[in-house]
Amino acid sequence: EQAGHRDDWLPYLDSGIEQCQRLGDVPAEAALHWHKGVVLELRCLYDDAREELSFSVAQFAAVGDSRNQARALNKLANVARLQRQVHEAERLVETAMVLLEPDDTERAYGLIVMGAMALDACQWPAAADYFSQAIDVYRASGDQRMLAWSLTNLGVAQRKLKDYQRAIACYHEAIAVFEKVHDPVHRAAVHINLGNVFLKVGNVDEALASYRQAEPVFYQVRDNLHLAFAYVNIGMACRLLGRWREAERALSTSIDLLGGLNRPKKIANCREELGLTYQAQGRTAEAITQYEQALDALNDRGADQELRNSILANLHVARQISSTPAPAST
Repeated sequence: EQAGHRDDWLPYLDSGIEQCQRLGDVPAEAALHWHKGVVLELRCLYDDAREELSFSVAQFAAVGDSRNQARALNKLANVARLQRQVHEAERLVETAMVLLEPDDTERAYGLIVMGAMALDACQWPAAADYFSQAIDVYRASGDQRMLAWSLTNLGVAQRKLKDYQRAIACYHEAIAVFEKVHDPVHRAAVHINLGNVFLKVGNVDEALASYRQAEPVFYQVRDNLHLAFAYVNIGMACRLLGRWREAERALSTSIDLLGGLNRPKKIANCREELGLTYQAQGRTAEAITQYEQALDALNDRGADQELRNSILANLHVARQISSTPAPAST
């Protein structure tokens, strides 16, 4: 999984599960269902991941393995979060915490899930606090991979809090750790986040270079969710550099990838970017269409008002341009 060979792993997991069923080895089968659920989550196959992790929860409960039951519950909570089932995710984390000892490092994963939900809800200080607590646990335990993951998440919260230097420091440390533990996929995810900070502070060329480092990794492992994130950011950077065709191609690809992943906010963001790309070229009618479709994507989804206001403002400008009569020819 760290190397990105996710599909290659699935047949081995299925074979192992079948053998465990023949032998009646419930604890081993529960562990394999957990691993399969993790792989399916990374492949964005959330319903299938939920099924595997639910098997794992039930089987660990049946054999009285509370800690691994909690691990499966935490993973199931993250899948629920990705499917926008916030109340279910909170309930699953709370259930996991009850099963864990006060000093168990698995509690830190629950903190990460809670932090991610705080990010989803635009509660930046709360998210930073959850991730900082997780970092303290993983530094003390020596779990380098989870430390790097937590640093990445803290970087996102710091960027939202406009503490860009701290965000960059978090990302650089995370990249170094992921390099050390040979985890190219998660390192690529950090490059996306680092590029976002560079873009925010106006270093567009550095941002594009960072995004381009991530793109082939996500393509290779068929991680469509993160590949879509990479393309929307590549499109944004290319737009700012005036590279219109590259921007259009990247943004259109991102919209296609996001279509089946229940990411209305990201689709809206992507369509807004495509609208800005068209508008910069004087293609106002096409821009208006994209802004209207972006608002449709957000309809009744509880999206943050900042994004909605941005799209509405761009739509207003485009409609004004469209309604302004062209100067008379002489």
